[in-house]
Amino acid sequence: MADVRGRTFTGGEMVQMDDTSFTDCTFDSATLRYGGGPLPRFENCNFADASWYFTDSALRTIQLLQAFANQEGAGRAFVDALFKPGNYIGE
Repeated sequence: MADVRGRTFTGGEMVQMDDTSFTDCTFDSATLRYGGGPLPRFENCNFADASWYFTDSALRTIQLLQAFANQEGAGRAFVDALFKPGNYIGE
């Protein structure tokens, strides 16, 4: 895992998040890009007007969740339950 410390990302800079640990970083108008690889880690970071950009398997997962969320009934209930505070899914 790559380790980035004390860096400020600004002005629309594209930041690849997969398999990266960020410590004491600032994301000020930066674009955070995630493709579905190993999860990034954030410790003591600040986000100001950051944008999120999903690609590959991460994008397909977001699209699936959006499709469920846009349905009435069981699909929307699934997404609501999935993102309920304190609900964590993992191996």
